[in-house]
Amino acid sequence: RPLLEEVLQARRETLGDRHPDTLLSIKNMGSLLRSMGQLEEARLLLEEAMQAGRETLGDRHMHTLNFISNMGSLLEARGKLKEARLLLEEAIQARRETLGARHPNTLTSINNMGSLLRRMGQLEEARPLLEEVLQARRETLGDRHPDTLLSIGSMGSLLLDMGQLEKAKPLLEEALQAQRETLGDRHQHTLRSICNTGGLFQAMGQLEEARPLLEEALQARRETLGDLHPDTLNSIGNMADLLRTTGSLAEAQLVLGNTKAVAREVLGSDHAITLKITAIAARLQHAQPGGVAAGKELLAATVAHTAEVLGDNHPQTCKYRKVLMEMIG
Repeated sequence: RPLLEEVLQARRETLGDRHPDTLLSIKNMGSLLRSMGQLEEARLLLEEAMQAGRETLGDRHMHTLNFISNMGSLLEARGKLKEARLLLEEAIQARRETLGARHPNTLTSINNMGSLLRRMGQLEEARPLLEEVLQARRETLGDRHPDTLLSIGSMGSLLLDMGQLEKAKPLLEEALQAQRETLGDRHQHTLRSICNTGGLFQAMGQLEEARPLLEEALQARRETLGDLHPDTLNSIGNMADLLRTTGSLAEAQLVLGNTKAVAREVLGSDHAITLKITAIAARLQHAQPGGVAAGKELLAATVAHTAEVLGDNHPQTCKYRKVLMEMIG
Protein backbone atom coordinates (compact mmCIF):
# COMPACT_ATOMS: atom_id res chain seq x y z
CA ARG A 1 0.00 0.00 0.00
CA PRO A 2 2.63 2.67 0.86
CA LEU A 3 4.36 2.09 -2.48
CA LEU A 4 1.16 2.51 -4.47
CA GLU A 5 0.23 5.59 -2.45
CA GLU A 6 3.65 7.09 -3.10
CA VAL A 7 3.39 6.53 -6.86
CA LEU A 8 -0.16 7.86 -7.00
CA GLN A 9 0.71 11.03 -5.10
CA ALA A 10 3.80 11.64 -7.25
CA ARG A 11 1.88 11.15 -10.49
CA ARG A 12 -0.96 13.44 -9.39
CA GLU A 13 1.61 16.15 -8.59
CA THR A 14 3.83 15.76 -11.67
CA LEU A 15 1.46 14.55 -14.39
CA GLY A 16 -1.93 15.75 -13.19
CA ASP A 17 -5.09 13.88 -12.28
CA ARG A 18 -6.13 13.01 -15.84
CA HIS A 19 -2.88 11.66 -17.28
CA PRO A 20 -3.17 8.00 -18.37
CA ASP A 21 -0.38 6.94 -16.00
CA THR A 22 -2.10 8.71 -13.11
CA LEU A 23 -5.37 6.99 -13.97
CA LEU A 24 -3.61 3.62 -13.89
CA SER A 25 -2.24 4.43 -10.44
CA ILE A 26 -5.71 5.47 -9.27
CA LYS A 27 -7.08 2.16 -10.54
CA ASN A 28 -4.28 0.17 -8.92
CA MET A 29 -4.89 1.86 -5.57
CA GLY A 30 -8.62 1.26 -5.85
CA SER A 31 -8.09 -2.40 -6.70
CA LEU A 32 -5.81 -2.84 -3.69
CA LEU A 33 -8.37 -1.27 -1.37
CA ARG A 34 -11.05 -3.54 -2.80
CA SER A 35 -8.91 -6.62 -2.10
CA MET A 36 -8.47 -5.34 1.47
CA GLY A 37 -12.25 -5.11 1.88
CA GLN A 38 -12.28 -1.29 2.02
CA LEU A 39 -15.03 -1.10 -0.55
CA GLU A 40 -16.21 2.49 -0.10
CA GLU A 41 -12.69 3.90 -0.34
CA ALA A 42 -12.12 1.74 -3.40
CA ARG A 43 -15.33 2.97 -5.01
CA LEU A 44 -14.24 6.61 -4.95
CA LEU A 45 -10.98 5.83 -6.73
CA LEU A 46 -12.36 3.37 -9.27
CA GLU A 47 -15.20 5.73 -10.16
CA GLU A 48 -12.68 8.54 -10.66
CA ALA A 49 -10.55 6.40 -12.96
CA MET A 50 -13.52 5.14 -14.98
CA GLN A 51 -15.08 8.56 -15.49
CA ALA A 52 -11.79 10.22 -16.42
CA GLY A 53 -10.89 7.34 -18.71
CA ARG A 54 -14.17 7.68 -20.59
CA GLU A 55 -13.69 11.43 -20.99
CA THR A 56 -9.99 11.50 -21.93
CA LEU A 57 -9.30 8.14 -23.60
CA GLY A 58 -12.72 7.11 -24.90
CA ASP A 59 -15.03 4.22 -24.05
CA ARG A 60 -13.16 1.64 -26.14
CA HIS A 61 -9.61 2.34 -24.99
CA MET A 62 -8.00 -0.68 -23.32
CA HIS A 63 -7.35 1.30 -20.13
CA THR A 64 -10.95 2.51 -20.00
CA LEU A 65 -12.26 -1.02 -20.47
CA ASN A 66 -9.99 -2.10 -17.62
CA PHE A 67 -11.45 0.66 -15.44
CA ILE A 68 -15.01 -0.33 -16.42
CA SER A 69 -14.33 -3.99 -15.63
CA ASN A 70 -12.81 -3.15 -12.24
CA MET A 71 -15.74 -0.90 -11.36
CA GLY A 72 -18.17 -3.65 -12.30
CA SER A 73 -16.35 -6.14 -10.08
CA LEU A 74 -16.40 -3.68 -7.20
CA LEU A 75 -20.15 -3.15 -7.57
CA GLU A 76 -20.56 -6.93 -7.48
CA ALA A 77 -18.52 -7.10 -4.28
CA ARG A 78 -20.76 -4.41 -2.75
CA GLY A 79 -23.86 -6.42 -3.69
CA LYS A 80 -24.96 -3.98 -6.43
CA LEU A 81 -25.51 -6.79 -8.90
CA LYS A 82 -27.76 -5.10 -11.46
CA GLU A 83 -25.46 -2.08 -11.69
CA ALA A 84 -22.46 -4.39 -11.98
CA ARG A 85 -24.07 -6.30 -14.84
CA LEU A 86 -24.39 -3.21 -17.03
CA LEU A 87 -20.68 -2.45 -16.76
CA LEU A 88 -19.53 -6.04 -17.18
CA GLU A 89 -21.72 -6.46 -20.26
CA GLU A 90 -20.21 -3.29 -21.73
CA ALA A 91 -16.70 -4.58 -21.10
CA ILE A 92 -17.42 -8.02 -22.62
CA GLN A 93 -18.95 -6.62 -25.79
CA ALA A 94 -16.20 -4.06 -26.35
CA ARG A 95 -13.39 -6.51 -25.65
CA ARG A 96 -14.87 -9.19 -27.94
CA GLU A 97 -15.05 -6.60 -30.73
CA THR A 98 -11.69 -4.92 -30.20
CA LEU A 99 -9.47 -7.71 -28.82
CA GLY A 100 -11.12 -10.92 -29.97
CA ALA A 101 -12.77 -13.77 -28.11
CA ARG A 102 -9.55 -15.46 -26.96
CA HIS A 103 -7.65 -12.43 -25.66
CA PRO A 104 -6.84 -12.79 -21.92
CA ASN A 105 -8.71 -9.56 -21.11
CA THR A 106 -11.78 -10.77 -23.00
CA LEU A 107 -11.68 -14.08 -21.16
CA THR A 108 -11.44 -12.20 -17.87
CA SER A 109 -14.56 -10.22 -18.77
CA ILE A 110 -16.46 -13.36 -19.77
CA ASN A 111 -15.41 -15.05 -16.52
CA ASN A 112 -16.49 -12.01 -14.51
CA MET A 113 -19.90 -12.05 -16.18
CA GLY A 114 -20.32 -15.77 -15.58
CA SER A 115 -19.44 -15.33 -11.91
CA LEU A 116 -21.86 -12.42 -11.60
CA LEU A 117 -24.69 -14.41 -13.18
CA ARG A 118 -23.93 -17.24 -10.76
CA ARG A 119 -24.16 -14.82 -7.86
CA MET A 120 -27.46 -13.53 -9.26
CA GLY A 121 -28.77 -17.10 -9.28
CA GLN A 122 -28.92 -17.30 -13.07
CA LEU A 123 -27.03 -20.57 -13.17
CA GLU A 124 -28.04 -21.79 -16.61
CA GLU A 125 -26.99 -18.47 -18.15
CA ALA A 126 -23.68 -18.55 -16.29
CA ARG A 127 -22.74 -22.07 -17.34
CA PRO A 128 -21.91 -21.55 -21.06
CA LEU A 129 -19.83 -18.48 -20.23
CA LEU A 130 -17.77 -20.26 -17.58
CA GLU A 131 -17.38 -23.31 -19.83
CA GLU A 132 -16.18 -21.10 -22.69
CA VAL A 133 -13.55 -19.44 -20.53
CA LEU A 134 -12.37 -22.69 -18.95
CA GLN A 135 -11.88 -24.40 -22.30
CA ALA A 136 -10.09 -21.39 -23.79
CA ARG A 137 -7.79 -20.97 -20.80
CA ARG A 138 -6.87 -24.67 -20.70
CA GLU A 139 -5.98 -24.48 -24.40
CA THR A 140 -4.13 -21.15 -24.38
CA LEU A 141 -2.63 -20.90 -20.89
CA GLY A 142 -2.36 -24.50 -19.72
CA ASP A 143 -3.91 -26.33 -16.80
CA ARG A 144 -1.72 -24.80 -14.06
CA HIS A 145 -1.94 -21.11 -14.94
CA PRO A 146 -3.56 -19.07 -12.12
CA ASP A 147 -6.31 -17.85 -14.46
CA THR A 148 -7.07 -21.41 -15.58
CA LEU A 149 -7.20 -22.59 -11.98
CA LEU A 150 -9.58 -19.73 -11.17
CA SER A 151 -11.84 -20.89 -14.01
CA ILE A 152 -11.67 -24.52 -12.87
CA GLY A 153 -12.76 -23.42 -9.38
CA SER A 154 -15.51 -21.19 -10.77
CA MET A 155 -16.91 -24.03 -12.85
CA GLY A 156 -16.79 -26.37 -9.86
CA SER A 157 -18.57 -23.82 -7.68
CA LEU A 158 -21.29 -23.38 -10.30
CA LEU A 159 -21.88 -27.12 -10.45
CA LEU A 160 -22.00 -27.16 -6.64
CA ASP A 161 -24.69 -24.46 -6.73
CA MET A 162 -26.59 -26.51 -9.30
CA GLY A 163 -26.52 -29.52 -6.98
CA GLN A 164 -24.28 -31.55 -9.31
CA LEU A 165 -21.94 -32.56 -6.51
CA GLU A 166 -20.17 -35.46 -8.20
CA LYS A 167 -19.34 -33.31 -11.22
CA ALA A 168 -18.23 -30.43 -8.99
CA LYS A 169 -15.88 -32.53 -6.85
CA PRO A 170 -13.07 -33.30 -9.35
CA LEU A 171 -12.95 -29.68 -10.51
CA LEU A 172 -12.82 -28.20 -7.01
CA GLU A 173 -10.21 -30.73 -5.92
CA GLU A 174 -8.12 -30.09 -9.06
CA ALA A 175 -8.19 -26.34 -8.47
CA LEU A 176 -7.36 -26.65 -4.78
CA GLN A 177 -4.44 -29.05 -5.16
CA ALA A 178 -2.86 -27.05 -7.99
CA GLN A 179 -3.35 -23.72 -6.22
CA ARG A 180 -1.73 -25.04 -3.04
CA GLU A 181 1.25 -26.16 -5.13
CA THR A 182 1.59 -23.09 -7.36
CA LEU A 183 0.18 -20.17 -5.33
CA GLY A 184 0.60 -21.35 -1.74
CA ASP A 185 -1.87 -22.04 1.06
CA ARG A 186 -2.51 -18.38 1.95
CA HIS A 187 -3.24 -16.96 -1.52
CA GLN A 188 -6.79 -15.61 -1.75
CA HIS A 189 -7.60 -17.87 -4.72
CA THR A 190 -6.41 -20.89 -2.73
CA LEU A 191 -8.47 -19.86 0.29
CA ARG A 192 -11.55 -19.52 -1.90
CA SER A 193 -11.00 -23.06 -3.18
CA ILE A 194 -10.46 -24.35 0.35
CA CYS A 195 -13.74 -22.75 1.40
CA ASN A 196 -15.63 -24.07 -1.65
CA THR A 197 -14.26 -27.59 -1.23
CA GLY A 198 -15.28 -27.52 2.43
CA GLY A 199 -18.75 -26.45 1.34
CA LEU A 200 -18.85 -29.35 -1.13
CA PHE A 201 -18.00 -31.87 1.58
CA GLN A 202 -20.66 -30.36 3.83
CA ALA A 203 -23.25 -30.62 1.04
CA MET A 204 -22.24 -34.27 0.56
CA GLY A 205 -22.71 -34.91 4.28
CA GLN A 206 -18.98 -35.52 4.82
CA LEU A 207 -18.76 -33.24 7.84
CA GLU A 208 -15.47 -34.56 9.21
CA GLU A 209 -13.79 -33.79 5.88
CA ALA A 210 -15.44 -30.37 5.69
CA ARG A 211 -14.43 -29.10 9.13
CA PRO A 212 -10.62 -28.85 8.76
CA LEU A 213 -11.00 -27.05 5.44
CA LEU A 214 -13.49 -24.49 6.76
CA GLU A 215 -11.34 -23.99 9.87
CA GLU A 216 -8.25 -23.46 7.72
CA ALA A 217 -10.01 -20.92 5.52
CA LEU A 218 -11.40 -19.00 8.48
CA GLN A 219 -8.10 -18.83 10.36
CA ALA A 220 -6.13 -17.80 7.28
CA ARG A 221 -8.65 -15.13 6.31
CA ARG A 222 -8.69 -13.69 9.82
CA GLU A 223 -4.90 -13.45 9.74
CA THR A 224 -4.48 -12.16 6.18
CA LEU A 225 -7.63 -10.09 5.61
CA GLY A 226 -8.87 -9.17 9.08
CA ASP A 227 -12.17 -9.84 10.81
CA LEU A 228 -14.19 -7.27 8.84
CA HIS A 229 -13.36 -8.40 5.31
CA PRO A 230 -16.38 -9.83 3.43
CA ASP A 231 -14.56 -13.13 2.79
CA THR A 232 -13.79 -13.48 6.50
CA LEU A 233 -17.39 -12.75 7.44
CA ASN A 234 -18.51 -15.39 4.95
CA SER A 235 -16.09 -17.91 6.46
CA ILE A 236 -17.37 -17.17 9.97
CA GLY A 237 -20.89 -17.94 8.78
CA ASN A 238 -19.77 -21.14 7.05
CA MET A 239 -17.96 -22.38 10.15
CA ALA A 240 -20.86 -21.59 12.48
CA ASP A 241 -23.29 -23.36 10.16
CA LEU A 242 -21.13 -26.48 10.02
CA LEU A 243 -20.85 -26.55 13.82
CA ARG A 244 -24.64 -26.24 14.09
CA THR A 245 -24.99 -29.16 11.70
CA THR A 246 -22.74 -31.31 13.89
CA GLY A 247 -24.73 -30.37 17.01
CA SER A 248 -21.98 -28.22 18.53
CA LEU A 249 -24.38 -25.37 19.28
CA ALA A 250 -22.36 -23.59 21.97
CA GLU A 251 -19.26 -23.62 19.79
CA ALA A 252 -21.28 -22.43 16.81
CA GLN A 253 -22.65 -19.51 18.84
CA LEU A 254 -19.16 -18.64 20.03
CA VAL A 255 -17.84 -18.58 16.44
CA LEU A 256 -20.79 -16.60 15.11
CA GLY A 257 -20.79 -14.04 17.93
CA ASN A 258 -22.08 -10.68 16.68
CA THR A 259 -21.20 -11.36 13.03
CA LYS A 260 -24.78 -10.71 11.94
CA ALA A 261 -24.61 -7.14 13.26
CA VAL A 262 -21.09 -6.65 11.91
CA ALA A 263 -22.13 -7.77 8.42
CA ARG A 264 -25.06 -5.35 8.46
CA GLU A 265 -22.75 -2.51 9.39
CA VAL A 266 -19.93 -3.39 6.97
CA LEU A 267 -21.87 -4.68 3.97
CA GLY A 268 -25.41 -3.43 4.49
CA SER A 269 -28.60 -5.36 5.14
CA ASP A 270 -29.20 -6.15 1.45
CA HIS A 271 -25.86 -7.83 0.75
CA ALA A 272 -26.03 -11.56 -0.03
CA ILE A 273 -23.43 -12.36 2.63
CA THR A 274 -25.43 -10.46 5.27
CA LEU A 275 -28.60 -12.30 4.26
CA LYS A 276 -26.80 -15.64 4.42
CA ILE A 277 -25.31 -14.93 7.85
CA THR A 278 -28.71 -13.80 9.14
CA ALA A 279 -30.26 -17.05 7.93
CA ILE A 280 -27.46 -19.03 9.59
CA ALA A 281 -28.07 -17.11 12.83
CA ALA A 282 -31.79 -17.88 12.59
CA ARG A 283 -31.14 -21.61 12.17
CA LEU A 284 -28.76 -21.59 15.12
CA GLN A 285 -31.27 -19.73 17.27
CA HIS A 286 -33.98 -22.21 16.27
CA ALA A 287 -31.75 -25.11 17.38
CA GLN A 288 -31.15 -23.59 20.83
CA PRO A 289 -33.36 -24.49 23.80
CA GLY A 290 -36.25 -22.05 23.91
CA GLY A 291 -35.28 -20.49 20.58
CA VAL A 292 -37.68 -22.23 18.23
CA ALA A 293 -40.22 -19.43 17.85
CA ALA A 294 -37.67 -16.62 17.60
CA GLY A 295 -35.52 -18.55 15.15
CA LYS A 296 -38.48 -19.33 12.96
CA GLU A 297 -39.60 -15.70 12.99
CA LEU A 298 -36.12 -14.44 12.07
CA LEU A 299 -35.75 -16.95 9.25
CA ALA A 300 -39.18 -16.08 7.84
CA ALA A 301 -38.24 -12.40 7.75
CA THR A 302 -34.87 -13.25 6.18
CA VAL A 303 -36.40 -15.42 3.47
CA ALA A 304 -38.82 -12.62 2.58
CA HIS A 305 -35.98 -10.09 2.48
CA THR A 306 -33.78 -12.42 0.43
CA ALA A 307 -36.57 -12.95 -2.10
CA GLU A 308 -37.02 -9.19 -2.37
CA VAL A 309 -33.30 -8.50 -2.89
CA LEU A 310 -32.03 -11.53 -4.82
CA GLY A 311 -35.22 -12.78 -6.39
CA ASP A 312 -37.85 -15.37 -5.60
CA ASN A 313 -36.07 -18.12 -7.54
CA HIS A 314 -32.51 -17.37 -6.43
CA PRO A 315 -30.79 -20.51 -5.02
CA GLN A 316 -30.20 -18.77 -1.68
CA THR A 317 -33.89 -17.86 -1.44
CA CYS A 318 -34.94 -21.38 -2.39
CA LYS A 319 -32.52 -23.00 0.06
CA TYR A 320 -33.71 -21.09 3.09
CA ARG A 321 -37.36 -21.17 2.08
CA LYS A 322 -37.08 -24.98 2.10
CA VAL A 323 -35.47 -24.82 5.56
CA LEU A 324 -38.29 -22.57 6.76
CA MET A 325 -40.93 -25.00 5.46
CA GLU A 326 -39.19 -27.81 7.34
CA MET A 327 -39.24 -25.68 10.50
CA ILE A 328 -42.95 -25.04 10.08
CA GLY A 329 -43.43 -28.74 9.58
